[in-house]
Amino acid sequence: MWSNSQFSLARYVFASGITMKLMSGYAIAQVHPEFEPVCSIYMAESSIPNAGMGVFTSQAISKGGIISPTRDGPPIVFHDFHSMFKSARGLGNRNYFWDEEIPEHYEANENNIALTTVGSLANYHPMLRNVISNVGSSDYDDSLMDRNTDVGAGAFSYHRSRNDTATRDISAGEELFHDYGESWFEYGDRLETYKDMARELDYRSAGIIVNKFQPDNLDDASLSVVQEIVNMFDKRTASVLPKTRVVNESILKDTDSEPIEVKLGKATLQQRSASWLVQNGRCMDNLVPRISTLPQAGNGAFAQRFLPEGSLVVPAPVLQTMDMKYLDRKNRDGPVKNRQMLLNYCIAHEDSTMLLCPISRAILMNHCSERMDFGGECGKGVDANAKLQFDSDFDAKSKVWQQKSFDEIKEEVYHGNRGLSFDVIAIRDIQPGEEVFIDYGDMWEEAWKEHINSWQPPVKYGKYANYMSVTKLTNNQDIRTTTDLVKNPYADNVAVYCLVRELYHNRDDYTLPPISPLPSDWRDMSDSVLIQKHSHPGGMYSINSKESRNLDYEWDYFRCDIYFHGDDDRLIVGIYVESDNEPIIFTNYPSESVRFVSKEYTSDEHLPNSFRHPIGLSDKTIFPEQWKNLKLND
Repeated sequence: MWSNSQFSLARYVFASGITMKLMSGYAIAQVHPEFEPVCSIYMAESSIPNAGMGVFTSQAISKGGIISPTRDGPPIVFHDFHSMFKSARGLGNRNYFWDEEIPEHYEANENNIALTTVGSLANYHPMLRNVISNVGSSDYDDSLMDRNTDVGAGAFSYHRSRNDTATRDISAGEELFHDYGESWFEYGDRLETYKDMARELDYRSAGIIVNKFQPDNLDDASLSVVQEIVNMFDKRTASVLPKTRVVNESILKDTDSEPIEVKLGKATLQQRSASWLVQNGRCMDNLVPRISTLPQAGNGAFAQRFLPEGSLVVPAPVLQTMDMKYLDRKNRDGPVKNRQMLLNYCIAHEDSTMLLCPISRAILMNHCSERMDFGGECGKGVDANAKLQFDSDFDAKSKVWQQKSFDEIKEEVYHGNRGLSFDVIAIRDIQPGEEVFIDYGDMWEEAWKEHINSWQPPVKYGKYANYMSVTKLTNNQDIRTTTDLVKNPYADNVAVYCLVRELYHNRDDYTLPPISPLPSDWRDMSDSVLIQKHSHPGGMYSINSKESRNLDYEWDYFRCDIYFHGDDDRLIVGIYVESDNEPIIFTNYPSESVRFVSKEYTSDEHLPNSFRHPIGLSDKTIFPEQWKNLKLND
């Protein structure tokens, strides 16, 4: 066993990024060449007072830089949310969903995206937004499984995490603030909860007022009077005015070019540093996604650093869903046809309807137990190397929530609150590059065995038989013109999308560069006339261009047709930007900006026999008795 002093030293050095193994009382640094030695993403108490937990960076990031050097957990697409539920107050994820962003998300008529870490735990500050997601940065790979031969087809998310990007320079120790959009505060219970929270316009109004202070050098009492007067007319603006002379003077200094309204925003925060994070935060990126060593499992969680027995692998804050029926997917005539992919990433107990859905990299961990030979690094007689336990000392709210009754938690969820957290703990030493497993429990294992024994490939001439991997089509640049498609069509699932840049004027207004519409008789024109008289240059729309990473532009994909494919891999394309019936024609279009995606309801995720089962608990005693509503109701 380690002494307290050894463990404290190791905790500091692990968090600082130098991984260690104690040998005869000495610390030997271990750095795996493929991984990041320094923990860059932390969870800690938010710098916004009374806002709960937040996500921080320990590294300085320049504008346009990637927030995390390593990938996060996979996005999970939730389908047809509003069409299935008039009310889903018991679905904890409902307040954490993002809108669809890239063509691979368009898997159904309506798609919401569940994200992890920065995408789910990052707070929002209307004046200090510093994170945005890049279009096209979330990869998709449906080539890992073959629906005709693999029992794991459709059993895990084929999406890979997006690359979040800094919208401004971010200092080491600074909290990450994603852009929810201010409309997020105007929905449901949040409307009342956040009615007095300052918005961007309020900070700008306060900045105008503070600018008038400059010649006056006001003392604390004078500032209090100003705040009281403004409060009579505008509570939000008054709430962000400086309250002390010291703060006022620091805001008015001319030592940098930051706008006053940004300084006002920072003045509302409790300042953090990288060293503070090491002492008070928890590392969120000890795990990284890689292709699992287990067959049929897709991606897995791999240790980025040495994790000694008994140490924290990753925190696992969870969202509570009070009834797993919220994850049923129904046919229009009523019967359940399958369940949402999210179910496979949530934790459950057989005596409760409650689901606990982690929103960190913990969702990457696959199952392993000595009860069954799964192959890979979980062969015969090999057991899990990590376990789940409830957080008891870091997040005080989690400890309180563990004592709540089922109905009390339901009431919290109804009001959009989150409070529970697990810890993933190493139960033996885990080496850098080693896959990390937990034991999903015997019920999950039996369900997987039953799935293997009952699985059948799609019916040869059925709805799901005519299929092509869209990943392989994109990687091979298998681009076919409208003429080619007459004799050599794609499979029924394939749709073609092209990238277009839209000018960024302000946060709520995206417009294309001025383009004249096609004449009403364009369908009667020859291709040569259309191209000669009504086309536009498209050479600038390369996904590999510097412009595609320019935050002054919004990039998006739209359905398109390919009219001509030149020997230089330049295309003539028709892109359906503003209308499903009338394309905008571009010449010299770069082929690398074409991608293939699955049409609605055709991807492996929609296969009626894809595996669905929640994660179980190997130690069922950690699940509180008062949450076992199925047992209590018997």
